[in-house]
Amino acid sequence: MLGPVEINGTVRAFRRLAARDLVVYLACHRRGVRTAQWVEAVWPGRRVSPSTVHSTVSDARRAIGSDGAGHPKIVRQAGLLRLDDSVVTDVEEFADLAADGDPLVGMRALEMVRGVPLSGLRGGDWAVFDGTQARVEALVVEAALTTAERLVAAGDPGSAELAVRQALIACPYDERLYRSLLGAVAAQGNRVRLRATMTQLRVLTGEPSGGQSRNPLSDLTDRFDPETTALYQDLLHGLPAVGAHPARL
Repeated sequence: MLGPVEINGTVRAFRRLAARDLVVYLACHRRGVRTAQWVEAVWPGRRVSPSTVHSTVSDARRAIGSDGAGHPKIVRQAGLLRLDDSVVTDVEEFADLAADGDPLVGMRALEMVRGVPLSGLRGGDWAVFDGTQARVEALVVEAALTTAERLVAAGDPGSAELAVRQALIACPYDERLYRSLLGAVAAQGNRVRLRATMTQLRVLTGEPSGGQSRNPLSDLTDRFDPETTALYQDLLHGLPAVGAHPARL
């Protein structure tokens, strides 16, 4: 789910797109859901016949299959439909790696990011409305910020930059990532690359790629949080020009 949704290891192909959506919904609600809850998520605002509900669950069960003991991986307990624990997601694997604390393990987690989380669903509005997408994005951002900070502290700002850029694939509009990226690039001591990075960020916020401002700093406040603008100016002024060296006492 760390990008366009993919379901691997199915016994057979889904015959109903709604069945695929149901499996994704269950994967994001591991404690189980009631029928009315998942039906509203898969078919928002629509009346659905009991036969359609039943055939959708049946198709999902056949596609996901059973465990080694022959028990279905989609089970109903106490009125709740849920996925068996043997069905795992990349989000769960990401969270385990990110919690390790080792920045190299954090990099392994961030390498799992393939795009905007939970994209490509037939009807994915539920992921926005119930906070699922925001939680996944927050997980990615926090992992990237922590990993980048530790890598810079360890003297490896290049890897820190890569970590933040991976997170930007998933969350391209989070300014905390912008500030972390600027810091990682500045820690490499290259003013030209710092300017180029800010240009890339300006494009992400909607400025045409070929646009050139006569005064690059003058309109930053219109596009970025003041904290981002202030950080950029501080970093830019604190770096030597190309070929120069930082002042020493």
